[in-house]
This record gives sequence, structure tokens and C-alpha cells, in this order.
Amino acid sequence: MANTATSTVTFSILSPDASLSYDCIKLRLEEYRALLASDSDTIELSTENGKTLICGKQVKRMEQFLDQAEILLRDIIQSRDTSTLIVLHHIRDLAKVLDKLGLYDECRLTGNCALQLAEALSIRSLEFRHEQAETLTLIARLSAYRPRARTLFIRAVSICEEVVETNASYSNKNRLLIILDRAGYWASGHLRAQWLGRAVQLMTNELPPTMVHPDIRSDIYLNYGYGLYQLKQYSNASEAYDEAISIHRALVNNNPAKHNPYLAQALLNMGVALSALGKYGDAIATSKETLEICTTMSAQDPLRYNKLMAMALLNYGFILGELNQVSQAAEVEKQAILLFRNLVRTGKECTSLLLKALNNYGSSCGSIGQHIEAVLAYQESILLGRALAATDSEEEKSLTLTLHNIAHSFLALGKYAEANTAATEALTRNHGRVLEDCDYAPDFISCFVCQRAMITDPIEDGSTPLPFFLATAFWS
Repeated sequence: MANTATSTVTFSILSPDASLSYDCIKLRLEEYRALLASDSDTIELSTENGKTLICGKQVKRMEQFLDQAEILLRDIIQSRDTSTLIVLHHIRDLAKVLDKLGLYDECRLTGNCALQLAEALSIRSLEFRHEQAETLTLIARLSAYRPRARTLFIRAVSICEEVVETNASYSNKNRLLIILDRAGYWASGHLRAQWLGRAVQLMTNELPPTMVHPDIRSDIYLNYGYGLYQLKQYSNASEAYDEAISIHRALVNNNPAKHNPYLAQALLNMGVALSALGKYGDAIATSKETLEICTTMSAQDPLRYNKLMAMALLNYGFILGELNQVSQAAEVEKQAILLFRNLVRTGKECTSLLLKALNNYGSSCGSIGQHIEAVLAYQESILLGRALAATDSEEEKSLTLTLHNIAHSFLALGKYAEANTAATEALTRNHGRVLEDCDYAPDFISCFVCQRAMITDPIEDGSTPLPFFLATAFWS
């Protein structure tokens, strides 16, 4: 690379053989173009780590990304007289487009180039430290960099904090705020709460109110609330959500179409936090307001608002169940299931939420003696959940609970063989232990499923047979 940031740039930083790297990406884009022109329902691309499948329905969108990638690649190759900073932006943009195309090997090649070039710029001039942080944040948000995202975000935040320590200007603090907002959105748990808590501190104590756009302010409070909720700090989470709601109420007055979905999301999150605090009356009120907004606005964006509506119904049903209004809860949960099913059919990633709705509905039906309906809900949940459980530990827990519950419903219907089969699998998946979420806890001996764990050795590998019980005395 040249000695100054504004001079021309060479591309040895991309790889030991830059032209070979460019040729590699160019050939992949040409291959992609040829595949898009085929009549196949799916497009299969061989990658370093396996295969990437692109659905035929996505072809139009992929063609647009492909056009962008080819233009960016051409601009990079031909940018001998272009400033280094502009070239860096082109390389970052190319990495984003390659990520959207699912060309993850090429994305990482390009992204690594952007990271190295940004670091080289920052070494030569401190004024480019923020550019390095921006590059780290952008690359960290790409799917191809998910395993490294945490490390990249930590580095980006650290750089901005160091700049503020050196020069605590409003401008530097505002740039730190933006990086914290982006990093906090992608983080979880303690790290999300830490970063967004620092962002809140900047907004409330260190920056003029007029310097922070209301959209950014509301996003930070909403995501901060979610981070606190993950840490089970429900009261603090509700306070953060309240700030987000207040901001969005004001924004909705000026532009309802733009801001209503964000208000509905904030209200939805507030309802969940209030439920966790046992403030069911307030939680019902926020759930109803969420549903009113979604019902009014769903004609404009059905997929978006129907998902929010389904989630609000899911929480509303949970609250009704906690208030022992089980029949009403079942009706509400049934509405949520219908919405989630439609969302799953249209390609929305709602399968996990559909499973939760089915499980809640099955539990409500079982509580009011509608065991046939409960079994149908559980069976649908189990069918969908097996694939998810193979790669997600949380879904494994959910599947185990569903098997536990369906065993009880089978038993109530006198289907002893099915009950024992479900109970055996539930205990096998839970390594022979009692289920923590069992309704009979701590009196596990009264549970048709968990009582087996009280009298058998723990199952370590799933190979130990469980005793076969027909005793209906364990059902109450």
C-alpha cells in the first residue's frame, strides 16, 4: 500500500497473488450468473465448507446483488488512481454483496482484505481509527463472519473508547454511540447490556439531546431492555422499554406508517417483561394495545404485522393461563398458531415460535381435559421440532418437554403404549433426569414420566431401557 491514505493503492494486501484472488471471485460470479440463467428450482454452489442452496424464488434478488458485485469488483480492479479510502469502501461493499449471495468463501477473502486495509490506514493516521472501527463493525455483521463477530465487535468498541479517552469531543462520543448501538444489537446477555448501558450513559449524561436522533435513541433503549430481560433484570428492562415506548409514541404522531411497527415491538417486549414481573393487568393492557396497532396496520404490511400480532397473542395466552383463564388462553393460542403457520408457509423464520404456540396450546387443552386436541398439537410440534433440536440445545429442551407432556395426554386417553414410548424418549433426551419444568415439581414421583427417573439409574448414552408402566395412579 502507498505511504499516504489519500494516494493510490496496490492490492498485495488481498493475498500473495492479488490477480489470482480477483480472478477467483470473478470466476465465481460468472458461475453464479450461469446458474441463475438455468431453469432449475434450486441453485447449488459448491463452497469450501459444503454446499450453498439458493431457492429459485430468490433469483431476481440474487441477480441484482450479482450486478452490484460485478460492478464493485470492476471498480476495485480499475481503481489504481483512486484514494485508498474509497477503495476500502468498495471492498467493504463487495463483501456485503458476496455475503448476500451466499458466496461465503469469497466474502471472507474480501472481508479480510477490508479488515487489513482498514488497520493499515489506522496505523498510518489516527484520524482513520473510526474508519477501522466502522469496518470491523460492518464485517462482523456478515453471516460469513458469525464465528468471529464477538471478537470483531469487541475490537471496534475498544478502538472507539480509546479515541474518546484521547479526545472526548462530542463528535468522537457520538461515533462511539453509533458503534455501541450496532455492536449491542448483535450481542447478547451481559455484553449487550454492558455496551448498551454505556450507550445510555452517553445519551443521558455526555451528549446533547439534539445530537442523538430519536430513532437511534429508541433503538438503544429497546435493545438495552432486551439485554436486561435476558439477564432476568425484568424491572430494569421494563424501564428501558418504557423509554422506547415514550419516544415511539411521539414519532408515531408524525409518521404512523414508519413508526407504528417499532411502537408495537416495544409494547410487545414490555408486555413480556411485565408478565415476568407478575404484573398481569398491565401486561394484558400492553398486549391489547399491540394487537390493536397490528390489526389496524396489517393491511399495509401483512407479514410484518402478522408476526407481531402472533407474538402478542402468544404472550396474551400465557398471561391468561397464569390467571387460570385456561379456556380463553387456548382460544388465543389457537389464533397465534394459525398466524404462525401462515408465516412459516410464506418463508418467514417462525418455526420456533410456532412450536412454542403449539406447546402452549397443547398444555392449555390438556388442563381443560381436551386431550385429543392436545395430542394433535403436540404431534405437530414434535414433527417440526426434531430437525431444529438436532442443532439447537434450546429446541432440544422444548422437544423434551413436548414429549413429556404428550405422554400425559396419551395416558389420559388410555393409550398406554404411546404414553410409554413418549415417556421413554423424553427421559432418554434428558439423560434419565427429572424434567425441571415438570408441572409436578418438586413431587416428581407423582409424574408419569419423571417418576421413572426416581427409580432408575441416569441414562448417559440413551441405551439403558426404561421400565414399562401402565399404572394410571400416577395421573392426577
